[in-house]
Amino acid sequence: MRYSFTRPKPKQFMDSDTKIILVFLTVTILLTVGFVIFIMLKKGNFESDTLAMQKNIAKYRKENRIYKKEIKRIERLAQKFEAIQTKNTLLKESIQNLFDLVPDQITLTKAILNKNGLVLYGVTPSKDVYNYLLQAPLRSVFHRNDTTFYPLKNGWYRFVSINEGGIETGNGVDE
Repeated sequence: MRYSFTRPKPKQFMDSDTKIILVFLTVTILLTVGFVIFIMLKKGNFESDTLAMQKNIAKYRKENRIYKKEIKRIERLAQKFEAIQTKNTLLKESIQNLFDLVPDQITLTKAILNKNGLVLYGVTPSKDVYNYLLQAPLRSVFHRNDTTFYPLKNGWYRFVSINEGGIETGNGVDE
């Protein structure tokens, strides 16, 4: 016996609304899982990049310290160079002034400039010419002056003048 005028249709396991919801839910879950995996991979890359950068920073800091030491060393050398150059300039001027002190009547044959002072060898027409024209300026520069005269056959005198303690003749280089 039939109680209905329509034939029964087979019932579907899921209706179309449920299928749509399940598809969206599956896509959402897959996207979320994919995003989590992507974030985890990026996190791993970020951590390895961070370690690499920390190593680079340590290396650059070490190089920076080395370069700073090298800069300080070069600055010290530059200061020493300037000091030496200044002393050499002063020494050159002192020597030039010394030769400017020597009058035309006196001929120098040898001049030795050392740390202790100045030794001059030369020829003068007389002791008085030497004493008035060269000895007086030398006394104003040096603390101790000793001069020895040797007579020559032509009437002139050969002299050796040892002058100590006045001008600084060091070149600034450690020996």
